[in-house]
Amino acid sequence: MQLTKREIDTTIELLSSRASKTAVELAALNKISPRTLKSDIANIRRWLKSEQVLLVSKPGLGYFVEGDDVTCKKLLSQLLGTERLCAPIDAEMRKKQMMIQLLLFEKPISSTSFSDEYGVVKNTIIFDLQQIKALFTANEIQLVANHLGFRVKGEERKRRLLLEKLIQENFTDYDLFMMMSKLNHLEKEEVINYFESILPQAFSVYYESILKLIATRLSEQMSHNTPYFELFTLALRLTISLVRLIEDCSIGNGKVLDVTNRSGLTVSLFCEIGKIYHQPLLQAEYDYVYSDLSFSNTSINVLDLTSRMIAFVTEATQIPFNEDSILFQNLAAHLTLSLERTHHYINGYNPFLKEIKENERLLFTRVRQFVGRELNLDIARDDSFISYITLHFMTSKERVGNGERKIRVVYVCATGLGVTSFLQQKINGMISEIEIVGFASVLNYPRIVTQTEPDLIISAFPVDSQDIPVLQVKPLTSGKDIQLIQKTVASLLAQGKGHFPTIKSTSVPQAVSAQDINQETIVKGFMVYEALKQSFQDRLRSEFSEGFLLHILLTVHRIMFDAQYEETATVAVSNQVLDDIEVIFSQHDLPINDYEIRAITEYFIKS
Repeated sequence: MQLTKREIDTTIELLSSRASKTAVELAALNKISPRTLKSDIANIRRWLKSEQVLLVSKPGLGYFVEGDDVTCKKLLSQLLGTERLCAPIDAEMRKKQMMIQLLLFEKPISSTSFSDEYGVVKNTIIFDLQQIKALFTANEIQLVANHLGFRVKGEERKRRLLLEKLIQENFTDYDLFMMMSKLNHLEKEEVINYFESILPQAFSVYYESILKLIATRLSEQMSHNTPYFELFTLALRLTISLVRLIEDCSIGNGKVLDVTNRSGLTVSLFCEIGKIYHQPLLQAEYDYVYSDLSFSNTSINVLDLTSRMIAFVTEATQIPFNEDSILFQNLAAHLTLSLERTHHYINGYNPFLKEIKENERLLFTRVRQFVGRELNLDIARDDSFISYITLHFMTSKERVGNGERKIRVVYVCATGLGVTSFLQQKINGMISEIEIVGFASVLNYPRIVTQTEPDLIISAFPVDSQDIPVLQVKPLTSGKDIQLIQKTVASLLAQGKGHFPTIKSTSVPQAVSAQDINQETIVKGFMVYEALKQSFQDRLRSEFSEGFLLHILLTVHRIMFDAQYEETATVAVSNQVLDDIEVIFSQHDLPINDYEIRAITEYFIKS
């Protein structure tokens, strides 16, 4: 049996991750419903079984494959290669192939011809052509019809750029690597013509011929030093140029190329192809193949350009990119390398393009606006160039947040640490508008507040603050506490309070992991808690009972990992109480210091 392209994509995901995937996750991969996925899963299961690999499903886990590593890797390589490209085409691939034919050739193509070629009814082809017409119009190209069929009208350069884009979308980064990595082995092994499955045969034959020609001209050193996506763009453009010249559709005014003072791989290939196929050497065609833009003669202050770009995108998106020094450094380096290149391919292959345009449309658009205004409109039309810049802003966005203001919070507990890691996880998970900028004890909170300048103080104990609102909550925040925090935060934001999230990490304690609190820690902690609870049951504050248990568990953990407190509040309590606490810990081989002991007494009723 043969898998469809969609089923192959799903199988590749399962084989490459080897982890369980839910139906929702797998359905989202191809933007289908979980119900539609079921029929795909049935086919995938049968295909994998025929290859001695099982597809297992378990409630609560999802789907995962079971098989030996060698077999799974072999199947993955097979699917990434010829299997995926030879899969039956779906509706989207059919439309893409129809568009490529219309863009490549001048002779009108009838709906009947398309219907016969793809084995679908004529009404389906008419519907496809309506959608194709809308896409062409969006790219400033016309789809016109007459009694002979359908053909394309429009500027030749725009036509070719759309053609390149459609071809590139059909290949993964893996495909291009495999295509270009075979340049040094064309005579030694059979080479897969990756274009055969999606392009007309005439184009595929020309492409293979040009690829072999490149292999004869390309030195081993050059093949290793040249990015494979640039070789792909070169081969693709040479083929498109040749096919369009054969169709008597050239770019430009017909000016002949002067090769007197030119040398290098591109001009060598260009001249050789002209001789083989008896085509003229035209300046505009050479410029199309070799480069769309040149920055070498333009003086650009990259640092100033970077600064103004960041300022523009910050203002346009209201995301504080201008606070991220890392963005400035990385973006300036990227622009320096890009703008110093002797040539630049419009629409050069970019494996991130589709995902960036889908997920970060606003960022992509704002970057394009700036580039068009500050550099030139041609480079602004280059989706690949724009997406690489957008990628830097996306990375920065992870550091600075989405630009929404957040209420800066200092949390106050007995010691400034205690159960704060648990509280941080709970609040951050339920209230996205909060940024916890510091933890403080009842002793040092004035200093912490001065240092962090919060908009709100949340405290497990009564504290005073004249200028900053204070919310008193339980040590382990309850549902009512969360609601109160949410209401207060909303009110503060409505008053214009809040700050953009800070980029530099604050000195917030990291969450204690389950691996660190091992079995011995938990057992000892609980035994100490029970002993303290029995000895001081009349003095423990009932509202802090849950917090007290967690506090003792973490106290035992700190003792065992040599990380006890070195600063706490000075609590008025009798020496006998302090001694009794110390004795309980010592009975369990836990040498507790005075700071930890005094932190525990914060949970006691004051005498």
